[in-house]
Amino acid sequence: MAAREAEDRAWRTADVSWLVRVSVVVFISLLPFSSYVALLPAIQPEWEMSNSQSALVFSSYLAGYAASSLLLVPLTDRYPAAIVLLSGVVAAVLANIAFPLLATDAVTASALRFAAGAGHVAVYVPGIQLVARRFANRGRATAVAVFVAASYAGTTVSYIVTGALAGRTQTWQDAYLYTALLGVAGIFLWLTMLPEAWRARERVTAPGSWRLSLGILRNRPTALMICAYSLHSAELYLARLWLPLLMIASLVRSGRDVVTALPLAAALSGLMFASGVAGVFLGGVLSDRVGRTRAAIAIFGLSGACSFVLGWLMSAPFGVLVVFGFLYGFATAADSAIYSASVTELAPAGRVGSSQAIQSFAGFSIGALAPVIAGSILDFTRAADHGWGLAFSFNGALAIAGVAILLFLSRMPEAKALAGGKR
Repeated sequence: MAAREAEDRAWRTADVSWLVRVSVVVFISLLPFSSYVALLPAIQPEWEMSNSQSALVFSSYLAGYAASSLLLVPLTDRYPAAIVLLSGVVAAVLANIAFPLLATDAVTASALRFAAGAGHVAVYVPGIQLVARRFANRGRATAVAVFVAASYAGTTVSYIVTGALAGRTQTWQDAYLYTALLGVAGIFLWLTMLPEAWRARERVTAPGSWRLSLGILRNRPTALMICAYSLHSAELYLARLWLPLLMIASLVRSGRDVVTALPLAAALSGLMFASGVAGVFLGGVLSDRVGRTRAAIAIFGLSGACSFVLGWLMSAPFGVLVVFGFLYGFATAADSAIYSASVTELAPAGRVGSSQAIQSFAGFSIGALAPVIAGSILDFTRAADHGWGLAFSFNGALAIAGVAILLFLSRMPEAKALAGGKR
């Protein structure tokens, strides 16, 4: 008995060690994600871009993620997810390094951001599959939450790292490049983990076709969860682009110039969105305990309430904006792992990859559109105070729609497949 208990402890230790290492891989490889936003006050005037054009460059990353998900993610139903993940790490790192070296305008920048987004999906989704399989028998959502939190940490610490480098380098290109080069370490770390991941490939019990199966959309519970995820993505990425710029606008309004406002807003944004790392983990734990839909509804309610308030704080003391920003950063991320775990639970056997592909495509397509709509609102209102309020209130409306979808899903009999019957 003692020997068996010792063996179980060793296995659990091995699982935790593996989870930490794969989480470090995704963290490092996604560090340049927010470099563009952090440096946008320097890039935008240099390339003479409007708010809508700036948002299009940002959203091209999400479009690359969405488009490539239809091709790359279904491959994991047939081929080892570990190999797909390796290709994604390499593609993301190379595209991010190329951005400061080759981008000269909105067109070239969008193309390179598109390529980086394609690499991102090939890191993120296969990683979730690997984690979900390894922790299928205990704490799946919590384990997935750790991985998602690491992904989120990489994309948010990016603000802090890039902002700090911006104050210590001569050009925005240097700050971007140094951040992107850190991703090379992620390639080598995953290469050291490949033998173990390859040995574990036989755990896939129901291999399917590499072709995308649109029949997933006929599965109403899965389709509804994907819709809720899409609204979550739209809310998240609208906040990720426009909250830092809202803070810069507020600082400039209070008398600071853009040069001094940029590093401060980047650092604060990084810390605000980094609070979402704890949110992702806590959201996953909460959903394991009370159910997926209950937890997601509560989180959507909190983030939606923040959206309806935040955009109207342009004239408020900057400290008030910062307080709401931290709450917003926490809430907009807290339900991320819930949807990732839920889709793996609702997906038919052998179609997890197709389900995740459709989830990614829908989520990031809507996620790419929402920041552009907000930018159009700001352009139309000429970034007046009420323009910021309307842009963020649009985000609040998305949260209300998400709550309605989840309430409907929670009443379906098929929802018992979620969280061991907790819905």
